[in-house]
Amino acid sequence: MADDPFTACAEQLAATPKLVRQLLEDHTPTSDGWCRAHDGHAERHPCSIRRLAELAHTHLAALERARGRGVAPRAAVAR
Repeated sequence: MADDPFTACAEQLAATPKLVRQLLEDHTPTSDGWCRAHDGHAERHPCSIRRLAELAHTHLAALERARGRGVAPRAAVAR
């Protein structure tokens, strides 16, 4: 698991690819540069949720590449 909480959260989020895709679809910018997924408050795009989903998506892609090469994911390797 990652040392910093944001990356660790993204790694855990990567375990649910469907949710990652949904977050990426929902948290898109408006024409004015705001995130359209926040009804109760305005937040600039990319918002923290979008950045988290992007990091999870990157982690998921790395896991898929590792599996394709026959490498065990880092989280599954015994320490």
